[in-house]
Amino acid sequence: MKTYGLLGKNISYSLSPFMHNAAFKARNLKAEYRIFNLPENALGSFFEDMRKGTISGCNVTIPHKESALKFIDKCDDLVRNIKAVNTITSKDDKLFGYNTDCQGFIETLIGKNPGDLNFKSDGKDVFVFGAGGAAKAVIYGLINSGAKRIIIADIDEARAERLAQAVTEKENVSSVIAVVKDKAKYEEFISKADLLVNATPCGMKESDPPLFDYRYIHEKLYIFDLIYTSLTPLTKEATSRGAKAVNGLNMLLYQAGAAFKIWTGVKAPLEVMRGALLENIKK
Repeated sequence: MKTYGLLGKNISYSLSPFMHNAAFKARNLKAEYRIFNLPENALGSFFEDMRKGTISGCNVTIPHKESALKFIDKCDDLVRNIKAVNTITSKDDKLFGYNTDCQGFIETLIGKNPGDLNFKSDGKDVFVFGAGGAAKAVIYGLINSGAKRIIIADIDEARAERLAQAVTEKENVSSVIAVVKDKAKYEEFISKADLLVNATPCGMKESDPPLFDYRYIHEKLYIFDLIYTSLTPLTKEATSRGAKAVNGLNMLLYQAGAAFKIWTGVKAPLEVMRGALLENIKK
């Protein structure tokens, strides 16, 4: 039996095992998906096990999407550009890295299925909270889909600046990338934005303070909160104010389907995986 799993820290909440194990069963594959809850200093031994074939593949989540890069032998162009990996597979003692977050984000952003946002970012202004691995995938997805201006805000201002600079230095980037350091100016940009994306963990707990003053949410604003474990205060508030908002459940599903195909070579049973998500998210 092959072993796959989710690599991260403090991730016991994850629904990925339900989703992938249901998919393995549906496709009659002898495999299991587990949680690998590890600190950064344990990554070396974990990836050594992958090279030996003890673990056939993994997804990578907070906080290891960037630190896992140094263990990868080969990666696709998207990972090289984003500098964040979320899917790794082992083959012939080599580790191959991919980023399926970007695909999952775009499919959810433009899609018309329940849980999708049905938003076209071409020529639009976007405000993004976060500058970590997930935010990188979001920003590259927005650039490739023609966003006119992308504003980044992060509690770590230096990280946000590094991300903006790295993206701006890439060739063929027509989007305007900027960082807002003054929290007092968040609302000014949000009130004029077409899309707001939360790519931070803020909102996973009901006790988390709001990222900004929700009074600035307007009816024409689209909101995409990457948190998938529940309807967050942000999505609830947005809906109550007449804005269209979705959480990250479909993004989780779509990126997982792409990872499943990379690992197994088999098309993912998305509806089975969706059913497993919906069944277990209520528990």
